[in-house]
Amino acid sequence: MATGKYVANPGGLRRSDEMMESLPERTKKIREDFIRDSQTYRGWAGYTDDFAHGVLPKYEANNTSCLELVTALGSAFVGLREAVWANGQHIEGVQSYAKEQIGRQMSSLDGPDGDSSGGGKH
Repeated sequence: MATGKYVANPGGLRRSDEMMESLPERTKKIREDFIRDSQTYRGWAGYTDDFAHGVLPKYEANNTSCLELVTALGSAFVGLREAVWANGQHIEGVQSYAKEQIGRQMSSLDGPDGDSSGGGKH
């Protein structure tokens, strides 16, 4: 791509949006699976002895951090998808406007017989 040029691919943006559609739901499932699976290991360190008191706070803190990360990723995916969608809408709007303006210019250049010899300045 040359410097100073902007090239847009609205179809590519639509496909990207469609591909990203499932990401927030996937992160929700990852979060639910993590919560369920972490309960499987909860009792391995014990509950009341010194080892449990030393390990469980770190275990819980680690689990909380993991859940916060997955939640943040889900939110980021939602925001990213919204941004891609909005960008695509803007590009398509600009593209539509440009085509409309080109059409108007072309019709104003057309002469009475439908050719372009009668209009415009020479």
